[in-house]
Amino acid sequence: MRKHKKRIRGLRQSDQDFAVFLKRMRVKVGVSGEMLGDGILDVSQISKIECGVRPTSKMLRNRLLGRLGVTPDMYENLLDIEDYAVWEQQQEILRAIDRRDFQKAQQLIRGYSGQALEEDSVGCQFCLMMKAEILKLQGADARELGSCYETAVHLTVPEVEQIYEKEKLLSVLEINTVLEYEFYRKENGASAEAFAVKCRYLMRYVEKSLYDELSKAKIYPKIVYYYLRELPSRDDRMALEDLQEALRVCDQAVEMLRDTGRAFYLVELLEYKRELLGCIIKFLAEDGKEQEAERHQMALQESAELEDLLKKLYAEYGIPEYMQDCTYLYWQRWVFSIGDVLRIRRNMYGMTQQEVCDGICSAKSLGRAENKHTNMQREPLGKVLRRLGVSKEIQKTNIVTNDREVLQLRTELLACRNNRESAKARELLKQIKDRICLEIPENMQYVMEYEASLDLMEGKITGEEFVLREEKALQCTLDLKELCDMEEIYLTEMEMACIRQKMRYLDPAEKRRQIDFMIRFFERLEQKYQLADYISLYEYVMMCVTSELGNMGEYQLATDLDKKVLKEVLRCRRLGAVNNFIYDMLWNENKQKAGDGQQMEKEKMTDGLRLCAIISHFDKKVFYEMFYLL
Repeated sequence: MRKHKKRIRGLRQSDQDFAVFLKRMRVKVGVSGEMLGDGILDVSQISKIECGVRPTSKMLRNRLLGRLGVTPDMYENLLDIEDYAVWEQQQEILRAIDRRDFQKAQQLIRGYSGQALEEDSVGCQFCLMMKAEILKLQGADARELGSCYETAVHLTVPEVEQIYEKEKLLSVLEINTVLEYEFYRKENGASAEAFAVKCRYLMRYVEKSLYDELSKAKIYPKIVYYYLRELPSRDDRMALEDLQEALRVCDQAVEMLRDTGRAFYLVELLEYKRELLGCIIKFLAEDGKEQEAERHQMALQESAELEDLLKKLYAEYGIPEYMQDCTYLYWQRWVFSIGDVLRIRRNMYGMTQQEVCDGICSAKSLGRAENKHTNMQREPLGKVLRRLGVSKEIQKTNIVTNDREVLQLRTELLACRNNRESAKARELLKQIKDRICLEIPENMQYVMEYEASLDLMEGKITGEEFVLREEKALQCTLDLKELCDMEEIYLTEMEMACIRQKMRYLDPAEKRRQIDFMIRFFERLEQKYQLADYISLYEYVMMCVTSELGNMGEYQLATDLDKKVLKEVLRCRRLGAVNNFIYDMLWNENKQKAGDGQQMEKEKMTDGLRLCAIISHFDKKVFYEMFYLL
């Protein structure tokens, strides 16, 4: 690909926010600027970024944070005109590959690569990796694929052989590129043993890396899968110690998926696990180690049950049981255009541009930003966003913080709430409160919502009181009386959570209005083929919507929605809520049959509950697992 002249862009709010965030993350983990930018930017450019004097594209921000182990999936992103245009182009390419419309995908890649990308190496690497995905799916020659991956890897890891000898900082995307590069070197003549050695190195690299849990879950299972494929046939040619080591890394990959509720390469790993366990059991039985063999036999049965269940589900919903491509690594979810957010949020409040800008900037400046003609300057943009109830932070979670440990506490808190461990949840919430700024409305909203939920869980407040508490939390950022009839809305993840939570305790008529509102919200995304871009929110909200529809006696509608959502979450390789949707369908069918004077087959109900328990066990949802088994 030819080089392009870089465009000169002014500084934006996102550059300032990112400067603070990046430096704090880098210093906290003890990484030098030289190591962070190696192969992409020299240390002087990293310094300029951290000082907030060098504009930085979203693509480059993702890559630098990726090297520090932060997955972009954790954040909601508001993007300026240039970044949003690039994101849209990337999503179109990914969707075309997902639909197997290779001609369209190739056309889009040519158009994307022909532009003056601000960060050539990262942008060109994306193009080459997408080209390689298409070639693989079309069954291209290994030599052509190898050449593609070789060019791609050298764009940001120019001295790739040094990574096995000298400590380097690589993102998950770069690890994936290195893995494919090494695999096709083997396919084109390099030794299989050398490839296995490099796989073991990459596994250790990920194990010891700065990566957060989701980052590890995205790449470690793939490395293990590639490694296990290269092992000799699991017969007498492998010693017991080698089999046990292969089982260890396989189990570790599965555990990473369990911790995050994901299913990347899970079926493939479970098949290898079954084969490894069978060989180990044979060895142990021959050595007279019956007790140990029995323990492994139980693990084999558990693994086989999950494998069979997943294959059945994938077949039922028309989802390929095996991973067919690696585009999942490149999806950037929960992304919005700043211009759209400004326009939609202003219209939600019924304010004119002049009213929003009063005392801040000119209405003309806001108008041009809303129409995506120019970006607003960072200071007035932050003030306008705040006036509209939106945090000025361009990249944020439902907690506004630069503290990575707070985000880990947030993950632990969610697990505790799911498992009804209210005492532990309160302690974690206290730790979070001590480490965040509660003067930021989004943070206060988060705390108020969790405190209300825990009080309800412990029976300290009634449903009516809970609704009032949730409404008060919502008003921290969104003080509107009516949302249901609005045609176009922008809501943060936390705002939607408050609406979803309070809906459960409204009177039937108002509850139905809220349900219709949430269904329409996601139908608009579905019409734009964007459900996958908002999958975590879709899963979370619809889990409650379908349950409430069932409670209201609308069993068929609830079941139809359950099936639609379940297909989407399975397609995105998410397992965290699968048990809820399957149980909901069982409950609806049972109620429908009871209404017709019939009884649901006991065996079907038992098998269904067993299925829910298996999924809950995989997701480490102890409360739900015990509920299904009782």
